[in-house]
Amino acid sequence: MILCVASCHCFRFIVFPFLAMIVCSASMVASLMRLPARKMLDSKIPRLSKNGPCCQSCAFASSGLPSTRRLNERINTPRNKTKMRFSFSTNRFKNTSRWIGHFHSQNPADIEPNADIPSVQRSIGPDCTVYDALRSSIELLQKQSIPEPVESALHLLSFALNLNWETGYRQLRAIMEMTPPPHNRVQPIASPAHNLAQQALTSEQSTSYNSMLERRLQHEPIQYIIGKWDFHHLMGIMIRKPMLCPRPETEELVELVSGDIRRLIKERALDNGNVNENKIRILDVGAGTGAIGIALAYQYPWDVQVVALDVLEEAVELSNHNAEKFLSPLISNEKSDEQIDVRSLYNAMLCSAKDFTNFSTAAERQDHQKQRHTMGFDIVVSNPPYIPLGDMDGLSMDVLQYESREALCGGHDGLDIIRDIIQRLPEWTSCSNDKESSSQMRYCWMEVDDSHPRLLEKWLAPGSAEAKLYGVEYCECQKDFCGRDRFVKFRVL
Repeated sequence: MILCVASCHCFRFIVFPFLAMIVCSASMVASLMRLPARKMLDSKIPRLSKNGPCCQSCAFASSGLPSTRRLNERINTPRNKTKMRFSFSTNRFKNTSRWIGHFHSQNPADIEPNADIPSVQRSIGPDCTVYDALRSSIELLQKQSIPEPVESALHLLSFALNLNWETGYRQLRAIMEMTPPPHNRVQPIASPAHNLAQQALTSEQSTSYNSMLERRLQHEPIQYIIGKWDFHHLMGIMIRKPMLCPRPETEELVELVSGDIRRLIKERALDNGNVNENKIRILDVGAGTGAIGIALAYQYPWDVQVVALDVLEEAVELSNHNAEKFLSPLISNEKSDEQIDVRSLYNAMLCSAKDFTNFSTAAERQDHQKQRHTMGFDIVVSNPPYIPLGDMDGLSMDVLQYESREALCGGHDGLDIIRDIIQRLPEWTSCSNDKESSSQMRYCWMEVDDSHPRLLEKWLAPGSAEAKLYGVEYCECQKDFCGRDRFVKFRVL
């Protein structure tokens, strides 16, 4: 018994303290051995500023910049229907996340528009890094309540740096979406995003970016500043004032028309066995940049023929130029001995919907030039001026100040041009003596104001006296991606 008690006291007061001393000494030696390596790694991590975060990842993580995705954003996902790339709509901006961080200490809604802000020239000068330029410009656009400041800065800086049109936006977005390394370890920094973030702007790039930011601060649409934009499968379609900037919902209109084109292709293949024998003729009323008609011709170059109308000479010139840009290479790449003129695939002409007719007075019939239009269109598509006069003042500043009022306003109720189109539909779709063509149904798709579908359905209801009088009846209405009644379809009787 006495021996057991003595042994316990020995272990308690002698062995245990000795073992604890050994463990503590080993820990101290290990820490001293790791310290030089830690200091060496820390010294190799680049810093954006003396008092700033250790790396760009930490900087953007602490800033709270958004990584939200919008419909049609430029991301590496398969294209399907309207989800192509990010399309920048100037009059239907969506709210983005609110940001809190070391350079965004306030929410955008809490910042006074008239607060003093640094000048663009002083904020983004030569030798400023891409990271700092992006950070400063976002803050600058936010303080002036410019719609979508993050997207504006990303697109403008990508253009100023002359980054690849297909990938430049994603490269800058990657800088914002970098995540910081775990706190308990150090990771080497060698990614392309980090290298781009540390790249310094040249004097030419700085001047170009400052100039574009000044224009954006005046609420000028980003499409006009850059001079091109994406629409459907068309990457970099040219855009000029005062033609309307292509909207993302109009891509949905193209998809609706594409559905009818595919149906007609199948029907003609079953009837004739040769799809290309008789091309599907499409009339695009209100060409603008040519986005709708060219997108359709781009998808079906051997199956369709597009004629486009516009009342602005600049629009006719621009749309034909865009057609040459996108369709000419497409035709030349096809393995065919037949030389095809782009104008036979897409041709824009200066004419209004009301004046595009072969019907005229007896005196005018003597002039052969009055009978020059070839009709017999299978499909009519239009994104006409449809905004009611009373709603015009409610549009955003960048729309009212820069885009054509004639291309936006559709009169008192927004239906002036729509009525002209409906009245001409029977003539435009009238067939020759071709019995097979005359037996096919002819349709018209239009993008309209969300107040119009119920009015048009009531006016041209199937079987109604008005529908029989005009030879046109209402078919259906489709919603846009925001859930609004946006697209209507008519059938020509």
